[in-house]
Amino acid sequence: MAQGEETASGVSAERALAAITIPHADDVRGNVTLPTVTESGAAIRWTSSHPDIVSDRADGAIAAGVVRRPAPGDAPATVTVTAQVRVDAHEARRDFVLTVRPGVALAPFSRYGMVNFARSNSQAGQQLYFAASIGNDPLSWAAVNDGQAVLRSRRGMHAVRDPSVVRSPEGDRFYLVATDLNVDGRAYGWQGWDWAQSGASRHIEVWESTDLRTWSEQRHVLVAPDEAGMAFAPEASWDESIGAYVVYWTSSVYAPGTYYTPDRADPRGRFPLTRNQTLYATTRDFVTFTPAQVMCGRPHHGTLDAVIIRDDTDGSYHRFVTDRTSTGVGVTPYVPSCGAEDIYQERSTAILAPPHEWELVTSCITHRAMNTTYAEAPMVVTANPGDVRGSGCYLWADQIWAGSPSGDHLEEQLHPYWSADLASGDWTPVDWSRKPEYDLSDGVLRHGSVFALTQAEHAGLRGAEPTGVAVRTPPIRTRYAVGEPLDLTGLVVTADYTDGVRDEVVPHGHGGYTVSGYDAATVGAQTVMVAYSVVGVTRVASFPVKVVGR
Repeated sequence: MAQGEETASGVSAERALAAITIPHADDVRGNVTLPTVTESGAAIRWTSSHPDIVSDRADGAIAAGVVRRPAPGDAPATVTVTAQVRVDAHEARRDFVLTVRPGVALAPFSRYGMVNFARSNSQAGQQLYFAASIGNDPLSWAAVNDGQAVLRSRRGMHAVRDPSVVRSPEGDRFYLVATDLNVDGRAYGWQGWDWAQSGASRHIEVWESTDLRTWSEQRHVLVAPDEAGMAFAPEASWDESIGAYVVYWTSSVYAPGTYYTPDRADPRGRFPLTRNQTLYATTRDFVTFTPAQVMCGRPHHGTLDAVIIRDDTDGSYHRFVTDRTSTGVGVTPYVPSCGAEDIYQERSTAILAPPHEWELVTSCITHRAMNTTYAEAPMVVTANPGDVRGSGCYLWADQIWAGSPSGDHLEEQLHPYWSADLASGDWTPVDWSRKPEYDLSDGVLRHGSVFALTQAEHAGLRGAEPTGVAVRTPPIRTRYAVGEPLDLTGLVVTADYTDGVRDEVVPHGHGGYTVSGYDAATVGAQTVMVAYSVVGVTRVASFPVKVVGR
């Protein structure tokens, strides 16, 4: 090889390594993306200083970069992963130092959060509004931030709709994804609903947080392919079989080389509209995504606003989908017996199972129960332990029906349903106890998501800080023999907040209270400290114990 060629190879290898980034390298809380090829196609080989903490080899369908965090309470781990690239005869290496945080043991979920957009046809209303449940009841809500938007889009079309929040499987990071769409926002590209399904944004908007109060900068992420007309209603589900999140959305897909144009005589124009399909990509960090693929595109059928929930009783997955027939030519209902575009429920053993492996559970959910004329945008959440309605699941549908309680009766708005058994497919309409009063909403709630929270996360979401924590009832046992572990049975901890709320029972764990100061090896009187933290503000209480010799 000539000297000039060798130099060029070296520069190429170094540049390839310089382009690699590992998000949150100083705060690793989940699996990381270790790319296997450079942009030019050169292979990247990884080695890990501690492969038991950060893996450097694939394991079947699970790529390298799997993270096993230190145990809760342990020190963070420092791991160096090294990327090695060879271009022609030149080899280059680059080290990445990762700080892996210890894991967390979450306190039981006992509250809920919700995120929505507040109003269509309004740039101010097409932003992100949050609400916090009143107690352990997802039908009773108070808007946070005095009903004003918490997050505003500054990218793409400068408006967002259809937000969804997903918690990491490790428990201490949240991701929020939303549609990049500004209905009637002509200054940002709006050209009508035909354009919205054939030439609109192929990006989704992403934020992330570890406490639901402090959010990252917005990320404007391209996920849909050139042939897609839009990327509507993104959702995300963790798939343990691949060690990554599956992010999925609705797109209409067109022939290569076509484009939106109002000129219907243009042979390359995207007219007529094509049916809606569900596409997906996978990611570990909501920064790097795989190329889009089709999740559900049954011939002659349309799918809109899919959302997936895991049934923890048997490990199966349930998908709720709008049976979309009004977009596209020759589109027929997937469930012909329903008299309206409505939501059906199907079940499979895998998130990415092909369409024929999804079994229909029930259909026509809202039309049969409430005689709706249209329904879309299902939202679903598993009831928390101690929920006011017991064990089961909640479903919401953005629907039109004659008896709508507020707004125009022809306007879509969310209505809740309840089932004591997700697998049964039996859904009963229930009523809101109290809706959040978002600015501009006029009492109408729109597409979003509901998610389970610990009490500390709930306080963080609503902007409250703890003013005090107290031991209302000490543990039953306060006397121990040397070597015996601390027993918290009977301990009741309460917390008060700056917004006047009191939690009469705060549970133990991350997002609840923690204890410290007990030493089973030291004889004598001891003081056990009880700490409760919300977004960096910690309050403490204590109770006495005694350790005696055997």
